[in-house]
Amino acid sequence: MSPEEYDSLINKLRKLPGEFKSLFEKRIELFTLEMGERIAGLFAHAIYRIIGIVFLALGLILVLFAAANFVGDMLENEGLGFIIVAAPVLILGLLFFLRRPRSMVISARDKMLQQFLQDMSDQISDLDNGNNPGNDNPDPAKPDERKSSESQKPNH
Repeated sequence: MSPEEYDSLINKLRKLPGEFKSLFEKRIELFTLEMGERIAGLFAHAIYRIIGIVFLALGLILVLFAAANFVGDMLENEGLGFIIVAAPVLILGLLFFLRRPRSMVISARDKMLQQFLQDMSDQISDLDNGNNPGNDNPDPAKPDERKSSESQKPNH
């Protein structure tokens, strides 16, 4: 090995920790951007759903109002028509309010946390293995281990 090649190799080795630091910072930045993108998608989907629910609720209110007027006209007592139409809605609302499924909230929270931790561990293992983070299955000869492990998970 010539002295110039040796000096070049030493210079490259000295730059290596900085390159690793830069790579690690870029990976953190990529992870942050991916999480931001996922969160933005969830918010957009949630807003879309909320707007749909609002329009459905308004339509249901108008239908119930019309039904109450109709029943009130048939009974010749408008107030009684509103009471008859409102009673089942109030009973259903009370049932849903008093019997909130806490287990569903806890289960959804646990699933989101588990998915977040799984994504984090996948990205860390990709960093450790030097794999491309955008490629879920870097080796086409190997089947995707994550998919096979997900199919073995019990459903809650």
